[in-house]
Amino acid sequence: MARETPVGMIGLGLMGSALSARLIDAGIGVIGFDIDAAKTDGLRASGAEFAAFAADVAARCRTIVIAVYDAAQVKGLLPELANATVPPRIICTTTCAPGEIVAIAEFASRSRLAFIEAPISGTSAEVRAGTATALVAGDADIIDAAATTLDILCPQRVNVGAIGNASRTKLAINLILQNNRAALAEGIAFAESLGLDGAAFLATARQSAAYSRVMDSKGPKMLARDFTPQSHIAQTLKDAELILQEAGRHGLPLPLTSVQAELLRAAIVLQGPDNDSAAVIEAIRAGRGHGEGQS
Repeated sequence: MARETPVGMIGLGLMGSALSARLIDAGIGVIGFDIDAAKTDGLRASGAEFAAFAADVAARCRTIVIAVYDAAQVKGLLPELANATVPPRIICTTTCAPGEIVAIAEFASRSRLAFIEAPISGTSAEVRAGTATALVAGDADIIDAAATTLDILCPQRVNVGAIGNASRTKLAINLILQNNRAALAEGIAFAESLGLDGAAFLATARQSAAYSRVMDSKGPKMLARDFTPQSHIAQTLKDAELILQEAGRHGLPLPLTSVQAELLRAAIVLQGPDNDSAAVIEAIRAGRGHGEGQS
């Protein structure tokens, strides 16, 4: 892909910024847009360009990556992108409910927008390092045509089949990940309450049968109470609520995830919505998560 063929990036939060940085490092021009103009500041020094409107991105880019908060924002963007003289290819990394992403893809198809569903499993730091995994779904020919861009964005990716399957897979993965993170937080809080040194306990846990990668990414943050965001806890709760909504549609109770969502709500009350998801430990340390802080 030549430098003169820039990639559009709509949504310049933690994920969009990390994806943009990977493109810039690979010598690909980036034209970014975010409704919050302040989010352009971090990328400006890297040589990215910025557009005043999403339509300006569509006019200049043949491929656009969408990394916005939720399905409603994706839906709001597509009519504007579809009005481009040459409708661009869309790579949508936003985690949506399966039914929502299917409807979005159907609208894209009717609007001559080639569409790839590609939510990413991993933090923004893991995306930046190239160790996150994209879950890719859609028409095989469209995915093949975007392979060069996808290789840069996420060297690790899994094709999970038809549109909707990526969201289904992402939500099921997030269910495990979120409960694993909450279990780690509870384990650290429990160890500390027993008088153990937190750092020594975490080092031991990393060598135990309980080990998981969340100990590496979130354990030190929990110990240090460093909640500088790699992922925002409000977005973690958004995904938890999507998980519970989908489970409800299928008549499946999720007791662990229900409690974990309560902990997230309580942690947001205590720490705010923009801190890292590791802040869930503060709800446990404060004895919250039994109904307090629910909306």
